[in-house]
Amino acid sequence: MLNQLFSIVRFIRRHPLTQGHQLKAIADFARWQIASRLLGRKVVIPWVDGTRLLTGPGETGLTGNLYCGLMEYEDMLFLLHALDPEETFVDIGANAGAYTILASGVVRSHSIAFEPLPDTVDRLVDQIQLNRINDLVSVINMGLSDHAGELSFTSNSDTMNKVTFNDADGHAIRVRVSTLDSELDTAKRYFFKIDVEGFEYQVLQGGLGIIGSDQTSALIIELNGSGEEFGHSNEDVHRALLALQFQPVSYDPRTRTLKKMDGYNRIGGNTIYVKDFELMSKRCKSAPKRCIHTANQVCI
Repeated sequence: MLNQLFSIVRFIRRHPLTQGHQLKAIADFARWQIASRLLGRKVVIPWVDGTRLLTGPGETGLTGNLYCGLMEYEDMLFLLHALDPEETFVDIGANAGAYTILASGVVRSHSIAFEPLPDTVDRLVDQIQLNRINDLVSVINMGLSDHAGELSFTSNSDTMNKVTFNDADGHAIRVRVSTLDSELDTAKRYFFKIDVEGFEYQVLQGGLGIIGSDQTSALIIELNGSGEEFGHSNEDVHRALLALQFQPVSYDPRTRTLKKMDGYNRIGGNTIYVKDFELMSKRCKSAPKRCIHTANQVCI
């Protein structure tokens, strides 16, 4: 418990959006921990531009956005700056919907949110209704793989729930799965986020047609080594994306600058991939600033 607390405080201190007011950010974290437990219920917090978050104790997929402004600084601001409102944002492993809120609540893009667990879908729908983006978001209670059928998913690990082959696990539930190529309209343009706790390679294999087409501009994908459990390494995913003509990039939100990378992000977390480097660079440069209320009202 103590190690986890130190890890959170270190993350807050080092986060780009807390620089210059780290003590305030840490104090906000402490106040939230105390107040959320005393209240014992969820509260509404203003987030980015006109969006809001409904969050409470245990909402680990959302609370980092309260402490630091944006939990995934580079990736979330890349989405906010690079997503074209005319594109459809596909949130695979949507969880409670932070990325979907940014895409549809801020950018005003249509979103398709895939989330396999029914209880998590309920939380996702609450966020969508709070932000009044029902008409912009399609929620699909389904998993994705390289083939249609059913898979078991853990249900007791919050944001870390994932595919499991241990059907004897009392917390495992069976969920219908399909493929991206059979679920998405090939006539639309897409921007993807994939965070499926190690099952990324299988999701990609089920979407080679749509992801590999000129209809897809960018993809944010988690590569943290967890795919080894399912027989595929980070390198397997990276090579598959290179074969689909993607380029890995890093993004500096302050300068709105994309930089080509030789490989995926080996520090851990997400890697951003783009199809047309020049196009995405222009989008980032020309996008409007976004005001982050949970980051001392920073507009970036």
